Amino acid sequence: MRARLRWTPALTALALPALAIAGTALLWREVLPERIATHWSDLGAADGAAPTIAVLVIVLGVAAAAAITGTVLVTASRLTARTTRASMFWLGVPAALAAACWLVPAWLTLHAGSAEDAVLGVWIIPLLLCILYGVVPYALAPRPGATEEPGAQTMPLAPSEVGAWSHTFTANIFVYATIVVAAIAVVVIVPLAASGSLGSAWLAPVILLVATVVLASFIRIRVSADWRGLRVVSLLLRIPLKRVPLDRIRRAEAAQLNPGEWGGWGYRIMPGRSALVLRSGPGLVITSVDGTQFAISLADADNPARLLNTLRGQEVGADSV
Repeated sequence: MRARLRWTPALTALALPALAIAGTALLWREVLPERIATHWSDLGAADGAAPTIAVLVIVLGVAAAAAITGTVLVTASRLTARTTRASMFWLGVPAALAAACWLVPAWLTLHAGSAEDAVLGVWIIPLLLCILYGVVPYALAPRPGATEEPGAQTMPLAPSEVGAWSHTFTANIFVYATIVVAAIAVVVIVPLAASGSLGSAWLAPVILLVATVVLASFIRIRVSADWRGLRVVSLLLRIPLKRVPLDRIRRAEAAQLNPGEWGGWGYRIMPGRSALVLRSGPGLVITSVDGTQFAISLADADNPARLLNTLRGQEVGADSV
């Protein structure tokens, strides 16, 4: 019970969007018109509206569902503490988005007197920033304790011996993704070029081409572990995708990676952790001295983990001499 009480601040933050929606709906119930603004094509007046009650039901349902789901995950789920903490972020995002989609349009409609006269203006900023709200319940959630981590496994090396490990592989998930995006780019660019309108509609082709190159850069990857730390390099572009210097590594461990715990497949970035997840299964997890984590799918994760722990131990021992 005490452990669950530690989640109270995070669950409270997760419930705030739903409470804000319900509270303002009650406060404004006598003055809001039957329809509120719901769509803007620019920063000017709204060009779309919907029944107030319909908008209220939808956004309150989304925010309440996020709060209820978070409570269930904390009280009844068998997920690990890390996974539950990460879910606070992903649940906080839609909850805050729902609240923003109610509070901003409702206030602008109320202030203007009608949905048609509601001007968006600078209020687009909170609409865009609401996605960051997920950081709040995530930060308030209790961090997994150090007691959950087993002792770091090492690799026997002589005091003067220097170890190195390297592995190169092809990430099939990015092969398929690159093919799909490249095909979409062809479908978009060819008709535009044929009609002579490619110059005026250049943005979409550029975005697709850039996305194709970015995805292709993950197809062939080299992972190395040595005295420099961990390095993940794209062999196509010859650029580092991730570097963790040895002196920044607190521990390295081989673990079973569940895409759901790391935000899905591909290169994922979340508060306090990032990962290159190519499949469900074995992988290498690096925990930095500041508590942030990086994970990558690797079939042979035990050897680089042991090597990095050993090299890090040697460096710490040398610094203490």
